[in-house]
Amino acid sequence: MRSPARQSESADERRVFLSTLPAERDDRRLALAVVFVSVSLFVAAVPFAKMPLGQVWAFIPIYQSALVINDVITAVLLLGQFRILPARALLVLASGYLFTACITVFHTLSFPGLFSPTGLLGAGSQTTAWLYMFWHGGFPIVVITYALLKDEARETSPAPGPARWAVLRSLTTVFAVVGGLTLLATVGQGALPMVILNNRYTPTMIFVVSAVWGLSLLALAVLWKRRPHSVLDLWLMVVMCAWLFDIALAGVLNGGRFDLGFYAGRIYGLLAASFVLLVLLLENGMLYARLVEVHERERQERRRVQQAEEAATTANRAKSEFLSRMSHELRTPLNGIIGFAQLLELEVQSAEQRESVDHILKGGRHLLGLINEVLDIARIEAGKLPMSLEPVLVSEVLRAALDMVRPQASIKRIALVETPAHDGYVTADRQRLQQVVLNLLSNAIKYNREGGVVRVACETGPAARLRLTVADTGRGIAPEMMERLFRPFDRLGAEQTTIEGTGLGLALSHHLVEAMGGTLSATSTIGHGTTFTVELQRAESPPVAVDSTKSVDTHDAGLAGIRGTVLYIEDNLSNVRLLERIMMWRPGVRLLSAMQGTRGLELARDHRPELIILDLHLPDLPGSDVLARLSADPRTRGIPVVILSADATPGQIKRLLEQGAREYLTKPLDIRQVLALVDDTLVNVEA
Repeated sequence: MRSPARQSESADERRVFLSTLPAERDDRRLALAVVFVSVSLFVAAVPFAKMPLGQVWAFIPIYQSALVINDVITAVLLLGQFRILPARALLVLASGYLFTACITVFHTLSFPGLFSPTGLLGAGSQTTAWLYMFWHGGFPIVVITYALLKDEARETSPAPGPARWAVLRSLTTVFAVVGGLTLLATVGQGALPMVILNNRYTPTMIFVVSAVWGLSLLALAVLWKRRPHSVLDLWLMVVMCAWLFDIALAGVLNGGRFDLGFYAGRIYGLLAASFVLLVLLLENGMLYARLVEVHERERQERRRVQQAEEAATTANRAKSEFLSRMSHELRTPLNGIIGFAQLLELEVQSAEQRESVDHILKGGRHLLGLINEVLDIARIEAGKLPMSLEPVLVSEVLRAALDMVRPQASIKRIALVETPAHDGYVTADRQRLQQVVLNLLSNAIKYNREGGVVRVACETGPAARLRLTVADTGRGIAPEMMERLFRPFDRLGAEQTTIEGTGLGLALSHHLVEAMGGTLSATSTIGHGTTFTVELQRAESPPVAVDSTKSVDTHDAGLAGIRGTVLYIEDNLSNVRLLERIMMWRPGVRLLSAMQGTRGLELARDHRPELIILDLHLPDLPGSDVLARLSADPRTRGIPVVILSADATPGQIKRLLEQGAREYLTKPLDIRQVLALVDDTLVNVEA
């Protein structure tokens, strides 16, 4: 009965019930077909309506029991819809079906000759006929009331009070009305006109039947007039048509009881009681099927989401492992390159040798910067890059970045023009924000014309944000290339020039700004230059904090007398040689080395060094296991352990620091940082 379009309709609760679902073409065609068949059978039965047939007494209780069951089920289904959609029209119609069910029971009990010669309940010869009239006259009145309540202005009006109390009031009213009419037709039958005499209808009966028939016709007309028609309206019209045929055959055109009209009219009555029930049951079945379908879709969607989450978790784990592995594999060889180059830088004397070492360091640090940028972008995409968001004074970040790029600008004779900075704070990671600003300033200088200008400004932006701009006077960027501006490794044709770069700086800056809750955008005009704009959320000024720093000079004569033992557990021979060379700057420090974790544990127990430097990737034991065993052994528990590894992932660092490591240094190492750590540790031991 429902078209495919309707089945795919949004599950709005007001448009899935028969009382609110608009009747479609298929519904109207089916209803007209039923009416056409009913009319055809009625026309065929009219000439034979008075034909006497056998008195089948069992027909009456069977027929009337079926009526009661049908009407009760219909009433219950309508009341169920009323509990969900509390419209008065639904409550009235449900009460009408309950009314017909109840009065049918008393009509059956009072039928003469069925259970007793004159019927039960003290019935007389007129009782059954009058109950039939009350029955067939009451239901059309209910349908008229339903139709009058069905207009748009009142359709959605809920019945007063909670639904359960409205239902209870309706049930009480129905039982009271049925009880009153039954008493009138039994105890008070003397007050009613005579409608049957000698098993024949009196003129009064003809008038009463005509009035009842007219009520059914009026109900049909009112239903037809109240548009638009719902599916329930449509089938109620079919019911009223069958009701007209029922009354006509059983109360007007027939000659008396047990003739063709008597039987045929009651069959029409049974059909009339079944139409709405059938469509309600079909609709409930389809609603249930839809519910099962929705439930199955939701189950599949939950399963799909769960699988996607599991796949994402696996992918993130694999990405984290990849980052950890790549960090180690890329930084480890750089540790030797940059470390030995730093030692050479401290030892070489001639200008030619120093220039060569500078080239090595420059290349190594460039490669390290490239590795860091690639890994940072990967960490951001994996959600693994730590951010310390706090109020940051923009003017301080700008001044620090400008100070760092002044030598670079001076070489190209580029003027750095700073508009008086807005003295405000933004919510950002200070280190990452300075990294972004430094990258934008470096690009503005690199891609500028010689003798050009770089303008830096900071002003209030929209929606409580601060806007920081870096503008250059370079050649500009073509409009068709602007969409490629933040793509990794895309230098927009600059790779064909002598300007150095990797194509990662802007991509990383874009990711970093977004990770800090801001935006990075650019505008450019060919021949005039490019302007980059960073917008970040403003922040309140933080409390003033006192920061104290201590620097350690590798050539401090006061540290030459430091003595102690340092154990280095590392399987890479070049890294061991590097640390041996570094420790030559501290002649009072004895360096022990072990290339396996188990050997390192033995040396730690035997020599009780003042400091242990531990690599994480060892051939026999993971460095984390070595750290755990050192912490568990009473003989080595108090020895400070410093992790020195190429694995620079934040999760790894946090885990090992929580496990008991004092510091976590990443490769390539900084010689001054290592010496400062050794000095600080051994000085504290001596103290």
